[in-house]
Amino acid sequence: MQQILIMGILALVILIGGITYLGIAGAAIIYCLGGNGSPRNRRIFFGILGVLMIYAFVCVCIYLAKYGWPL
Repeated sequence: MQQILIMGILALVILIGGITYLGIAGAAIIYCLGGNGSPRNRRIFFGILGVLMIYAFVCVCIYLAKYGWPL
């Protein structure tokens, strides 16, 4: 029973973390593309950061699907 509880909590943390991660990356990309008054260099930095975050998330998902959870 304890094993199921630990796996459930771990799955919840990963799910919420993944959603938050993608939300932050999406916000960074939208911030980059937006026509706001922030300096251009900052928009470019956040755009690149957002793209890298999404790329890293996809790579982690592919790795976990291929090799499984490394516990």
